[in-house]
Amino acid sequence: MTQRGHVLDDAWYLGYAAGSLASEAETVLVQSHVELNADAQDRVAGLDRIGGLLLDRMPVGEALPFSADELLDMLDQDDGRDLGDPGSAEATAVPAALDGVDLPPALARYLAGSSARMKWEFLGPGLRKSILWRGKDGTRLWLLKAQPGVSIPHHGHSGSELTLVLKGSFWDGDQEYRRGDVEEAHEDIAHDIRIGMDGECVCLALTRGKLRFGNPLLTAFQTFTGL
Repeated sequence: MTQRGHVLDDAWYLGYAAGSLASEAETVLVQSHVELNADAQDRVAGLDRIGGLLLDRMPVGEALPFSADELLDMLDQDDGRDLGDPGSAEATAVPAALDGVDLPPALARYLAGSSARMKWEFLGPGLRKSILWRGKDGTRLWLLKAQPGVSIPHHGHSGSELTLVLKGSFWDGDQEYRRGDVEEAHEDIAHDIRIGMDGECVCLALTRGKLRFGNPLLTAFQTFTGL
């Protein structure tokens, strides 16, 4: 499926809050999203508060004594927990910008501490990519830079894909994604991406496996792009 909203499924925020995401790349992308998106911050804060209430009120060794509705009522009544702004403690630790993009602190710290040298490579007309990290299972964390009005040809996915907008915007069908928004796509989706006309678009993407193109020429071209 594809998550058509601007935020992720709550499972991602639970994993982030619990520190149990599968890789450093997932943590960097999700934390960057949380730092840029107020709705995501609210979700993380709510889940964190729920976790705190469970720990405070659940009898040791017993099953959870609350229904979901009762838990939500307790959450509404609890106003004594100050969670702050996710990532704010180190928000100015690594001031960084990348080609005119104000980087979220999590990504700035990652780039500052990475041993890999970042470089932009040709991906297609009006498109550039920079691979930041490669996992053993074919997972890649990478940056996409796209010029206004460029269309990414119709494609599917051989694995999951998270795309976080850092600058500008893109359209998937009639849904627009802007800075801080993230789209989640899976194997059963094929789509066309159009870059917004309001300026250059820069995204942070986490993909598993290669893209699937119906056009044989584009499939052959993947040999050179690595995506």
